[in-house]
Amino acid sequence: MINSKFELEAIEFLSKLPKACVHGRNILTKLKNKKITQPLFEKYKTWFSENEKIIGFKGVDIKKRVQLLNEYKNYTSTIKIFTSQSQFHSTVIEEFLYYLFRDKVASFNFNKIELGGIRAYSNLYFSPKSLREFQNEAFIRVNEKDQDFAIYRQLELVAENTKKIINIPIVSIECKTYLDKTMLEGSIATAEKIKLGNPYCLFLIVTETYSVSLEVDPKYSRIDQIYVLRKDNPSNPIQPDVVIDLFTFVANHLAADWSDIATKIRKNGKVL
Repeated sequence: MINSKFELEAIEFLSKLPKACVHGRNILTKLKNKKITQPLFEKYKTWFSENEKIIGFKGVDIKKRVQLLNEYKNYTSTIKIFTSQSQFHSTVIEEFLYYLFRDKVASFNFNKIELGGIRAYSNLYFSPKSLREFQNEAFIRVNEKDQDFAIYRQLELVAENTKKIINIPIVSIECKTYLDKTMLEGSIATAEKIKLGNPYCLFLIVTETYSVSLEVDPKYSRIDQIYVLRKDNPSNPIQPDVVIDLFTFVANHLAADWSDIATKIRKNGKVL
């Protein structure tokens, strides 16, 4: 039961957040379970509000966002009551990516491109129960993979009397507080599936720290890049140059011609 004035005000504020503010919505859930204190809520509210004041995606804007992220992460790192399964700490980076890319995506003025965590399309197949039933129904089945953050478009597939809503990512990002070998293997498998369904999708991992043996080389995989935000030392703050490189890589992909073979041959003599 919600009793205090603080809880009522916090619920009102958090309930109005955009759906891509997944960390704020995580806080809302935990607030209702009496696991959020007023100082934590106030810290989150400040982080959200200060990011709302930054309009743009120049280097100076990104550095301001990284500074705000480090300040908030420094505070939340002292909170030990949440396990990794609670997704409290991991959702901070997911929400940060929304702030990082929101204005860039908006600059294209496309009304069907969205940002946030999704169930991303990987492939479809047909599974009729029998020849008789296949005659009357398409029996479309869609495989999907959870993605922490994506820039995507929602599409409606229609086959005869069957409709399916699918989310097609053009950028797909898995977010980690740390990345170990088991997590990397899972991401490699996901990247393979996502790119089978959409070869023009950029697949990235963004992790705070990297705990995979340096003998393992992810180059053989379908992962386009792994960004380690704290570089070589877990005690480092999140590095703005890494975030700027991440932003630039994604922005260039968004602006590129993905399948204009004629232009690629004419300009560069290359097909891919």
